[in-house]
Amino acid sequence: MSENRQPVRVFINVMRARLTVIGFNIAIVSFQIAQLYQASDGLRVPGVGHALHVGADMALFMSLALSMIALMVFIMSSSIDELGFCTHWSLFAGDLLMYLALAHTLSGFFGPLASSMDIVAGKLTDKASELFILKVATIGMGGIGWFMAVYVGPLVSLLRSPFQRRINILIGIAYLVVLVVLCWVNVQMVRVEAAVAADEPGLIFGILREMVQPLRW
Repeated sequence: MSENRQPVRVFINVMRARLTVIGFNIAIVSFQIAQLYQASDGLRVPGVGHALHVGADMALFMSLALSMIALMVFIMSSSIDELGFCTHWSLFAGDLLMYLALAHTLSGFFGPLASSMDIVAGKLTDKASELFILKVATIGMGGIGWFMAVYVGPLVSLLRSPFQRRINILIGIAYLVVLVVLCWVNVQMVRVEAAVAADEPGLIFGILREMVQPLRW
């Protein structure tokens, strides 16, 4: 992370490429949310007309919210003039929010998949070994994507950021704080599901586990 004291002028197409990623993420998240409402499995609550998939629902809605915030932050990074260069540090902040949104999308897809495959394996005992291989391969690839979105992508953005070192460090610290808060939110989601499925994890242990969430899948 080198020190840069020159005015930052990032070509607007750099930001537009990220807006394309966010738009694609919003589209697939919106589609998956609609599909979850039609699924028959999940938690049944009196007065609610559809089954609740607490883990998947929360992950996808958080992804949608983070995507919308990142979209607005990216737009704010562009100068309002005839050139429209991105000159504000919000471009870097938008990068980190985009990665968090992608990580939550992966959680919403791959998190529930593990339990679904366990149910299928219980029904098809003669195919248990094949299903186990499929589960490990699928969840493994999803986990790699999650770790890249949460840690590798933000780290690369931090190291390649053209903004001043002080700004990069402050945004990096803010990212870690937001990550811990989101992990705490995920712990609450796990506790809601644990009331039906398992014992509640301790708070500190739960936050640490959510920071390596694919290991829970």
